[in-house]
Amino acid sequence: MIPVDIGPHPDAPNHYIVFGKPEGWKDEDCSVLATRRVGVTGDVLYEPAVRVVRSPLPSGEDVYPAFLSEWVPTEEELQRLNKGEPLRLLVSGNGIPPVALWVREEDEV
Repeated sequence: MIPVDIGPHPDAPNHYIVFGKPEGWKDEDCSVLATRRVGVTGDVLYEPAVRVVRSPLPSGEDVYPAFLSEWVPTEEELQRLNKGEPLRLLVSGNGIPPVALWVREEDEV
């Protein structure tokens, strides 16, 4: 899968964040990842992931600690998907945070 530039959301351009690759990693090992902060206090974006990950802060405010990115399969991966091979999601760490994986709808921003 190849990460693509999701671009800023028209209603919340300040939620657009590009993460660089870790220091010392080569271009062939990792690339930048363009994301959208799905929502924060005072500026909620009603996208599917927001409803999944809502959690209160100790202060009582609501925050939506999620980032949305988009990925496009390579031609080879697309052929394997069309044959029925599954997508895999690898999450690093000692637990699995809430995640969502879906195909963007044509009219989805």
